[in-house]
Amino acid sequence: VQSSPNDDVSTTIITGNARMKQRPIGPLVTALKANGSSIDFVESEGCLPLSIAPNGLRGGHIQLAASVSSQYVSSILLCAPYATEPVTLELIGGQVISQPYIDMTIAMMLEFGITVTRRVDPNTGTKLDIYDIPKGTYVNPEVYSIESDASSATYPLAIAAITGTTCTINNIGSASLQGDARFAIEVLQRMGCSVTQTPSSTTVRGPPMGQLKAIEEVDMEVMTDAFLTATALAAVANGKTRILGIANQRVKECNRIKAMMDQLAKFGVETIELDDGLEIIGKPCQELKRGVSVHCYDDHRVAMAFSVLSTVVEEMIIEEKRCVEKTWPNWWDDLENKIGIKVEGVDLASIAQKASASGTHAHNSSASVILIGMRGSGKTYVGGVAAAALSFTWVDADVYFEEKLK
Repeated sequence: VQSSPNDDVSTTIITGNARMKQRPIGPLVTALKANGSSIDFVESEGCLPLSIAPNGLRGGHIQLAASVSSQYVSSILLCAPYATEPVTLELIGGQVISQPYIDMTIAMMLEFGITVTRRVDPNTGTKLDIYDIPKGTYVNPEVYSIESDASSATYPLAIAAITGTTCTINNIGSASLQGDARFAIEVLQRMGCSVTQTPSSTTVRGPPMGQLKAIEEVDMEVMTDAFLTATALAAVANGKTRILGIANQRVKECNRIKAMMDQLAKFGVETIELDDGLEIIGKPCQELKRGVSVHCYDDHRVAMAFSVLSTVVEEMIIEEKRCVEKTWPNWWDDLENKIGIKVEGVDLASIAQKASASGTHAHNSSASVILIGMRGSGKTYVGGVAAAALSFTWVDADVYFEEKLK
């Protein structure tokens, strides 16, 4: 929404892939429009693409619904110093999600010279969801230390937990502001792991294989991205694990709760969906089905969570291997070369039987599958994957008619 002296267009279009066009951005747009910004939804109400005019950020009192994503909050906090007026940001609409990430944003802003003040109730001393951000200019510090990614760190730590080995992650410890840094203590330790954490490192030693303990109930609201890792471990833990506080994971790269439930079902693991989480009924790892092909919904966290489970369940096939590039481009190489897990590439077209969700034994050579949907909805991608899995010929209608009608 900010203008610059070199602007020569009236609007900017921000868009994304098919899934990004489904993820909600309405609360952020509502807050910005109420503050005077000119933003229009190009296709679906509440989602990308957006058409934005460079009118600048007015500032003053901004109300923002923050019960879906802390990313909305961070975006306004980071831009607020450059508003026309000082900003008072009030978070409304129920419980604020992922507070540690808001705290982390404020701490980072402080290192770059902007002090954000969170208001406190003068009578009770309770922290309020109201933040005051002054006008200012960011100043680069001489040295700025970037922590390791605590969400990604959960995967090698979980591999140690599930295989009964030891793993140490440096640059993530008890001093971290990242919510997922709590995963080792609040999840793995409760599952029977030995955890040693200093301010700047975390070491996990798993129990003997097959002896992970289920957690009766764990609230993962402050580390929602790590719930997939916990779910993979719970699948082979002894007992039933209940994970709560993760309702917002339904509107991430995919509906992650449903994705984990559907893919675990292929292994014979029973799950129960809850309003804000799920229950996983663990089974001994030797009872899980082998040779399963896992669909990852183009979601990096689904792929890496199931790679944890693959360390004790042989012959697992993880589709869409490139989706991990979003956060850990070298994950598959590091899994083999640094962690010691054997990884082999496979051609899905050559194993269509395993990759097929239906498990069809024979195909009617005259049968066809037709995908119909709006432009940009992902038909080309899904069609290509389906054709490879079913050993069908793939025809893109746009390309076909362009060639035919030249």
